[in-house]
Amino acid sequence: MNVQIYCRRKLMLDAYWPSGDTNRRLEAEKEFFSLNFSGQKGIEKLHAWCEKWLSQEQRRQLNAAIRAKRKRNLDKSREGTKSVTLSHKAWLYLSTLAKRDKVTISDFLESRLRDEYHTENGE
Repeated sequence: MNVQIYCRRKLMLDAYWPSGDTNRRLEAEKEFFSLNFSGQKGIEKLHAWCEKWLSQEQRRQLNAAIRAKRKRNLDKSREGTKSVTLSHKAWLYLSTLAKRDKVTISDFLESRLRDEYHTENGE
């Protein structure tokens, strides 16, 4: 996922992104879809658009989403990923603790379970 795709999806799917103010949101959307993002100038235009319209928290979320997507792609290319069904409460605990540690849920679980796994398997 790249920045342009992320922003396009958010604009198309989230009526309150990047702002709950309808006029501001429409202005941001209009400007975004009028930009030509090709080439190096396109990257600079996209960066300027993000700086102008996104809050610091929204930029942090965008960067986190891109990092997570890159990590998922890398994981798939190595060993693949597994899906697990969690109760809402379990997800809430894991999500909160992973956010606190600024890691993904997967990284959080791996770090907490690594020592026990190695002890249990005599490694």
